Amino acid sequence: MPLAICPMAGIMLGTIEAEEAILVRRGDDFFAVGAQCTHYHGPLAVGLIVDDTVRCPWHHACFSLRTGEGGARAGAGSGSCWRVERIGDKAFVREKLAGPKPRKSSPAEGPGAPTSVVILGGGAAGLAAADMLRREGYAGAVTMISADDSPPCDRPNLSKDFLAGTAPDD
Repeated sequence: MPLAICPMAGIMLGTIEAEEAILVRRGDDFFAVGAQCTHYHGPLAVGLIVDDTVRCPWHHACFSLRTGEGGARAGAGSGSCWRVERIGDKAFVREKLAGPKPRKSSPAEGPGAPTSVVILGGGAAGLAAADMLRREGYAGAVTMISADDSPPCDRPNLSKDFLAGTAPDD
């Protein structure tokens, strides 16, 4: 999909094969990533560009412009990412890139390293901790202890939007 060249630094919102995306220019480099934060679908087109990341304007989750991978913020996850090719004065968004792979070695290997991890709490922060352990290459057992009988969920909508009457019942 060809897009006109945006200013020396900036964000352009668009659609790539029915998926909203942003094209980001930083100097001579172009990046194409998903247009919404994976946590609450915050609009990354109005986010802040910091180095090679875009930050959600709602809660500052940060995503790599190079891989779409989410940072250490709770619930960040990973977004989509596409290869961008510049030919003359046009930028072409090409194929969708595969998501980031877990790192090959665990940061906690060797003598004295834990063979298992226990996470207390089944909310968004507990899920983010388990996700980050795996993305960093931790291969040991991970146990999550929670009073809930359902999988981890993010509760702010329940405690804020629903009680305020601005969220749907479901």
